[in-house]
This record gives sequence, structure tokens and C-alpha cells, in this order.
Amino acid sequence: MRQLNIFFDVDNTLIMWDGKLRNHAKEVFEQLQADGHKIFVWSGVGIRRWDMRRHKLDEYVEDYFLKPLQDHHEGLKTFDVHTFPDFVIDDHKSVVDAFEGYHISDMADPDDRELLDVLEAINKMASEDE
Repeated sequence: MRQLNIFFDVDNTLIMWDGKLRNHAKEVFEQLQADGHKIFVWSGVGIRRWDMRRHKLDEYVEDYFLKPLQDHHEGLKTFDVHTFPDFVIDDHKSVVDAFEGYHISDMADPDDRELLDVLEAINKMASEDE
């Protein structure tokens, strides 16, 4: 399985509007790390290490970046994102369209399993090149 650089957005992707962690986040982070992938967290509103620590996910995160909100590829240089995202998970479709990844719903219900779908999509991409 190919190892990927996986970039997660924070607001309405990992942490919902009510401040709660999206269902299955820790489970998915654990599995991604076990599979050898590198997890990065980025946000358009700043470095979000504190949020990941608060939700006990910081230990899985390789690095944190500011996320470019426009001119996404050029913005990687502007914000010194020194690792190219192989797979992004974001509630903003424009970010997913600029790279490759999964456009996640910004609304999660109590039975939300969308991060498990993300994990499946990552596994599919990582095994395509074998």
C-alpha cells in the first residue's frame, strides 16, 4: 500500500459547529497512522494544534499548516506548506477539486459514518498503484 500525505480540514470536517469531534475521527486517525500514512491538519483560520490536543488527536498529526483559501496550489508556497497533499478531506469542494480527496458534508448527524467512508476512499487510492 502506498503511503499518502493526508490533509484534514478542521471546522465542519473534524470538529463540527457545536465543538464536538466528528464521529470516528480517532478511530480513523489511528488506522491511517497504522497504515503508514502521514496526517496533516490545516485550516484557513490558523494553526489548530490546540483543537487537536483538546480532542486527543495531536499525537497522530505530523504537522499543521495554514490552508490556502484560493489559488490553492500557489497558496502552498505562500503558506510554506512544504508537503504536497496527496489526499484532502474538506467541507469546501473547491479545496477537494484543487487537489484530490473527499468532499465531506459540513453537517453531521448522530449516526454520521462519513469519516469511515473517507478511510475507505483513502485505502482505495493507496492500493491503486500497487
